[in-house]
Parts: sequence; C-alpha cells; structure tokens
Amino acid sequence: MAAQVLQRNARAFARPGGRILFAGRPALSVRAAAAAARRRLSVSMAAAAPKVPEAYSSDPDPEIARFQEHQRTAARPSNAEEARTLMALARSATLSTASASPGFEGFPFGSVVEFAVDAEGRPILATSTLSPHTGDLAADGRCSLTVTAPGFQSLQDARFTLAGRAVQLPDAERAAAREAYLAKYPNAFYVDFGDFKWFRLDEIKGGRFVGGFGRVGTIKAEDYAAAKPDPVAAFAAPVCGHMNADHEGDVLAMLKHYVGLTAVKARMLDLDRLGTNLQVTQEEGGASFKVRLPFVRPAEDRKGIKEVIVEMTRAARGAGGSA
Repeated sequence: MAAQVLQRNARAFARPGGRILFAGRPALSVRAAAAAARRRLSVSMAAAAPKVPEAYSSDPDPEIARFQEHQRTAARPSNAEEARTLMALARSATLSTASASPGFEGFPFGSVVEFAVDAEGRPILATSTLSPHTGDLAADGRCSLTVTAPGFQSLQDARFTLAGRAVQLPDAERAAAREAYLAKYPNAFYVDFGDFKWFRLDEIKGGRFVGGFGRVGTIKAEDYAAAKPDPVAAFAAPVCGHMNADHEGDVLAMLKHYVGLTAVKARMLDLDRLGTNLQVTQEEGGASFKVRLPFVRPAEDRKGIKEVIVEMTRAARGAGGSA
C-alpha cells in the first residue's frame, strides 16, 4: 500500500492540479500541500527566533540602563593594545594573499599559518615553497593576517586583521627571525628545510579590531607599533579556569557589587591588567552576553591579579553582592 501511495504522489507532483494521497485518500492538491509546508516552516522559524538579552534593550529598565552606562565607561585596554595582545597570544592566523596560482590570479586566498611577532609587532612567517601563498607573497607582498581571541566561539569574541606588505628577509636577518619563531614554536624543526622562506610584514598599513558587538575600530600603523601586549593576558587561562571551577558564586557577587547586574551564571573568559571579561546569563535558559568587569586598580603581574581579585571578592561578599 505504501509503495502505491508513493507512486501516485510522484505522479501528482508531475501533473498540474494533482492531489497528494495520505493513507490512500486524496487530501491536498500539490499547490495546497506546498503552501501548508511553507506555513509550517514559517511558524517553526518564528518559534526558534532567539530572545534578545535585556542588556541590549533600547528601552531598558533602571537596572539595565545603569549597566549600559557602566559598560560604556568601563576601563579596558585601547584597541591598539588589545590588537597587539591578540597577535602575541594567537597560535595561528589566516593569511590572505592575492593569488598567483593559475585559474585564481588576483583573487584573495586565505591560508592558515603559524607566525611569530617581533618587538614592533611585525609578523614573521616561515613558509614552504610547496605552499601557494609563498608564491603569492613573492609575486605581490600585499597581504593581511587575521587572528582571533583564544577560545573564539562567536561574533561576541574579539578578532583583529593586520594589513601590510610582506618582504622576504635577507640572509643577515634570518637568524633573528628564526630565534623569535622557535621561541614560540620550539618543535618547528621544519623551518630549517631547504624549501622554507622567511617573510616579515615590514610595511604595516594598519588594521581593524573587532572586540565584539558594537566594538569596532580602525587602528593606525603608528598606534599599532607604539602599543604593547598586555602584561597579564598570558596568565588568563589558569586564573579564569580556577575562578570558574571553584568560585562562580564570587564572580556573581562581584558582578552584582561592581557592575550592578543580577545574573544566574557568570564565567570569566579572559583578563588583562585593567579587568576581566565575563560571559553572563541573567535568567535560566536565556541567551548569554559579554560583560566588562574592571579591576579596582591595575594589576601588572600574576601576583597583582591574585591580590586584586581577592580584594574585590571580599568586598563583594561583605556587601552581600549589592551594587
């Protein structure tokens, strides 16, 4: 019976005005069935639309209004400093070149590469002649390098694109480049193979930093060169891991006390000398969003991070988490 129904339905779809069988009975015309399917799809899509967190409301209640104002003025590194930090922490990047390969000439091509940076923030690349992007750079050094924040998961997270012109290094500069590269990738034995070439972005044009929703900025070449990587960002993973595993209640208390925001969940994502970024959920099952929690004073080293977090935790506990 099922096979007969399938055969008749197939013929119905091929015939204008045909009717589809359900359990052997004519039920709907092909056109009506298609319309019903579209309606079901529309209802399904509407039901699946995520709820926008109150933190992004354009008509907020007093608590959210105070939170929004706090976030606009919350202390954080400059865009150039955050960009330099991302470049220092990134283990890989997307290198975009103008392709010189047959069939793709002139088209932008992305390749995942490893890289190091020198004291001025200039990326250093060790690339094989077997890789098409090596030929691309030799033909046209104009390129860009895109990095993302450690643990990047969504468009709420930071990323940075640096544009410039890559040049192949002369023999006199290769030893220093090799030393910087191997300091970051000590097992990169392959850089000594005969087919590897050394490049560096020497003519930095500037870049574009995106720190998440609503945080976008162009960084001038001179500002990028003058900035320094954050001194404590490299310690973020163990500190955040410890706080998230053992002290989520304290993080929630600090969020309430210093930011004035009530939430049911809060996780530390990363930190810098001026504060920490949290992923916050205000209600069970609700969408989460990022929140900046500034430190009460800068922390310039790992010891300073521990001291300021302990101080802020005790203050928040003593105040009962109230703003």
